[in-house]
Amino acid sequence: MAILVTGGTGFIGSHTVVQLLNDNREVVIVDNLCNSKLCVLDRIKAITGKEVKFYKADLLDFDAIDKIFKENKIDSVIHFAGLKAVGESVQKPMLY
Repeated sequence: MAILVTGGTGFIGSHTVVQLLNDNREVVIVDNLCNSKLCVLDRIKAITGKEVKFYKADLLDFDAIDKIFKENKIDSVIHFAGLKAVGESVQKPMLY
């Protein structure tokens, strides 16, 4: 059974993924990459020596999320996806 980590290429999410992989857990990452970069997956592999399954998708894309759950045996979710910029949240409150 896998753990789905939303926002898994962000700072906190990627550190969590590294720890989970080092604990021999199966991990699936979903991230829309709006606040992170795809190269984080290479860094995760360099640190752990393990590949991680990754989906570039937004959590508001229900069809994509449904597909992820159908393709993987996910038994838990750790949710780190979210916007975090205070200045932007004041300028664009509807995004937050």
